[in-house]
Amino acid sequence: MSGTTTFGPHERRPELKALTGLRAVAAIAVVVSHVGVPKSLPHPLAQIAHWGYIGVPLFFMLSGVVLGYNYPQLTYKQHRRTIKFYIARIARVMPLYWVMVIYSALLYVSVDHQQYPKVFLMNIFGVQTWSGDLLAAQSRYNGPGWSIGAELFFYFLFPFVVPLVAGAAKRWGAKALLLIAGGMALVSLILFAYFVISGRADLPAADPGSAHRWLYRNPLCQLPIFLVGVAISFLLPYARQWSDLTHHVIQTLVLAYVLVLAMVRGEGGFWGAGSFGPFFVIPFAVALMSLASDRGWFARILRTRPMVTLGVASYALYITHRWFVWQLSTSDPVTKGHDIAPYVGFVVTICVLLLIGEGAHRYVEEPARRWIVNMTNRWARKFPARRRIPAQPAAPVQERDSVSV
Repeated sequence: MSGTTTFGPHERRPELKALTGLRAVAAIAVVVSHVGVPKSLPHPLAQIAHWGYIGVPLFFMLSGVVLGYNYPQLTYKQHRRTIKFYIARIARVMPLYWVMVIYSALLYVSVDHQQYPKVFLMNIFGVQTWSGDLLAAQSRYNGPGWSIGAELFFYFLFPFVVPLVAGAAKRWGAKALLLIAGGMALVSLILFAYFVISGRADLPAADPGSAHRWLYRNPLCQLPIFLVGVAISFLLPYARQWSDLTHHVIQTLVLAYVLVLAMVRGEGGFWGAGSFGPFFVIPFAVALMSLASDRGWFARILRTRPMVTLGVASYALYITHRWFVWQLSTSDPVTKGHDIAPYVGFVVTICVLLLIGEGAHRYVEEPARRWIVNMTNRWARKFPARRRIPAQPAAPVQERDSVSV
């Protein structure tokens, strides 16, 4: 869920500004789905707002793209660089995450609410999303934190996965990458078909066997979406060769597909299970390839300074908003009232949440990240890596320039 980082074992590459702006869209969509909309809003628009949680699988695919783009040569065999990668990711997502978990626990104390020690520890370690208990996974403490558990799982696997994808790209080119991305998309669709055909898509979210528990918040079922992102990150040079017209058409068609599908969708497990990711794997993949070029009409909007600024703070917005929405629910400024009042309440609520997210990013997330990075860099300088020098080299070997870390 976090933005790109400049710390870690990767080459410095140009920022993908449109994708940073897209993070803002995804985060705000999730926030709107939790805030709710005025009751008088036309039904098709309300349908779009209620489907805002599709921003979560979009975040997962975005993570794959951004990591693959920034760390294409990372491998688990490079122990020191892999450790620095892990620390960089923890520094980016965990400090503010922990602050919100602790805030939730303190809020329980302030209202004399029951505490859940086991669930609290699960949240601290980011493993609550693996639980079959919906309340433990999403409701006891900071609800949106479940997706951080999925992200941590993806981060752990990344140094083992990216060498395979990079190797396939080097050996077989774009066809291999398309095969990987297509294969992972097919896995997602097969999982969707299984839950629909078996009837498990119609089970309530609290049921341990439901599509919500597995397709939406289980990291294993979201892994194919992340891997699609990793694969297409190596296809970005090909997408940059597309014409401007191609980018315009792709971005228009994908946006229209998402909006129209949200407006015309029905009720029931088929639509719910599909919205957890399978409906959007291929459209999102094509859209991300196009947007990463920073070309096309929608990319030009996303790469504007306001959108990039919101995108940089999107993780803070996402991870902080849920409890503040809950605290606002007592006054309910969005659904109560008549005429223009609910719309004013909606705009004010979103603006307040954006300000809280920006403040959390500036004064908690980023300072904590820098502190962890600086501490790690001091440690790295104190204990420099040992260089292996062959005792009797057969012939002089020219050293390659080392990748900056």
